[in-house]
Amino acid sequence: MDYLLVILATVAVIFGGKAAWDWKKNRTPRLDLDAIEEDRAEYLQQNFEKATNDYRYIEEARKNISDRELARQLEKMQGIAKNLLSNLEQNPDRISLAYKFIDYYQDRAVKIVKQYQDLEATQLSTDKIRDLKDRMKTTLSALDEAYKDQFEHVLNDQIISADAELKVMEQQLDAEGIKRKTVEVGEVDEYGNVRIDTDLLDQPLGGVARKNLPVPQVTRRIRKRTAEYNDLPQIFPEEDRPHIVQRKLIQSALAIFFGTFGAHKFYQGKTFQGILYVLLCWTSLPTWISFIEGIRYLFMPIEDFYEQYMDDDRRRGGRRR
Repeated sequence: MDYLLVILATVAVIFGGKAAWDWKKNRTPRLDLDAIEEDRAEYLQQNFEKATNDYRYIEEARKNISDRELARQLEKMQGIAKNLLSNLEQNPDRISLAYKFIDYYQDRAVKIVKQYQDLEATQLSTDKIRDLKDRMKTTLSALDEAYKDQFEHVLNDQIISADAELKVMEQQLDAEGIKRKTVEVGEVDEYGNVRIDTDLLDQPLGGVARKNLPVPQVTRRIRKRTAEYNDLPQIFPEEDRPHIVQRKLIQSALAIFFGTFGAHKFYQGKTFQGILYVLLCWTSLPTWISFIEGIRYLFMPIEDFYEQYMDDDRRRGGRRR
């Protein structure tokens, strides 16, 4: 009886967590518009809801598009759009500045993605269809830069303010005779530390010319590896991490508690293997194997779990929810 209660509690926690995550992901944030006039507040809320709904549409489409190149491009766009929407949620008075992003760029992106999906659904592969799909991909490939421009436009006042404050501070330092020196990647400071911040490479702080100091060999290796790492695409979108963890826990629980009957194999879509487990359930072999598999799922790094058990779903045209 205690064993059954543990199983039921585990299943309740897993599926309760899924319901809470789905609610949080699909809810429309309510903006803090108390300090804004009622008519304008309603206008800002409507525009923000439109932007949020368009973002969600592209996000769901991205997860179901079989073309990996296009999916990666949409992933880049969605990363910028997510940060922009987060900024607008925190600063609702800036929503009107993002009208071009909301009413034009993201709106057109939704239409192009929908048209692309419609063409994919036809399964036609004529020259005209392929050319049209290539043009759609080319157009979408330029939208991440358009998104960045719009994000910068929204932040324009903040950028101007920070630039003005920085200039005042620079003038004050110059007036007091305090020199601003170049910080060179690989340079050893007075404490014996080697600077390895690649973000500041070749970018002097102030107007002093950078010195051509020798860079230690270890720093060259670090910079090379960092550049190689930065060129790699992200394995999965960060916002999908809770869903991946949830699936990892479900798969592990099914293997540990119900693996004798191949529940975890059926959950993975491996029906043939699941049937084998059922046929051999009268022996102890499936029980021990599934228990070991469940422990392995539980302690497997999330990146390895995604590549081994979820990335295949994406290549087949969508991930199981």
